[in-house]
Amino acid sequence: MRDKVAVITGGGKGFGKELSKAIAEEGSYVIICSRNRDDLKNVCNEIISNGGKCDYFVLDVTDKKQVEKFVDKVITKYKKIDILINNAGYVNQLEGIEKISDKEFDNCFKANVYSIFHLLKKVVPIMRKQSNSMIINISSMAGKRGVPNLAAYSASKFAVLGLTQSVAKELKDSGIFCIAVCPGGMSTEMRTKAFGWEDAKKQQSPQYVANVVKDVLMGKIKVPHGGDIVIRNGKITAINAPLE
Repeated sequence: MRDKVAVITGGGKGFGKELSKAIAEEGSYVIICSRNRDDLKNVCNEIISNGGKCDYFVLDVTDKKQVEKFVDKVITKYKKIDILINNAGYVNQLEGIEKISDKEFDNCFKANVYSIFHLLKKVVPIMRKQSNSMIINISSMAGKRGVPNLAAYSASKFAVLGLTQSVAKELKDSGIFCIAVCPGGMSTEMRTKAFGWEDAKKQQSPQYVANVVKDVLMGKIKVPHGGDIVIRNGKITAINAPLE
């Protein structure tokens, strides 16, 4: 992975932060983006102080025009994108279907699905001109089975799996590897927002999940093209091939 250019959305905190650090340790140029400049700057400074290579861009991944400009800037500066990890996400407030607002439902799909759609539309044509490119879309255990009071989040994460499988089939024999990652609960700010700190602190560490993703990228863990890997309670519990 040395000198690979890796773009990671939502890289300013939580799982995205740990993922950025893990990939930078292997010598990749890590390009992180989110809406919070201070978070991004702190992560980049930490990576660089440990001998890694990092750059950041302030980006709202739900804004198609911003996404397109962001990708153009990365290509202008770095000439390629070897790895794309669609990690940015949003979780709705815990509410039953009769109470969840249209805005919350929209927020989940804009952040969790449309952001991936816009990035894939822009990045896939670039990757087709390269070789050995990789796309990882972060879904969730909530994308494998519905979670009560998180209908919007679960539905959006199911959509991530469908999008991943469809795009992977389109990319067969293209040299672009595409899979989804489905983590169970992690001890992150997002988990705390949804379930509270007492619950969040009992969940698996984002560092462990980040290292599993890194091992997938390095070929140490084999996941079939178009498939997904499930990581729960600090261990890999399933590696699934896509249905034909």
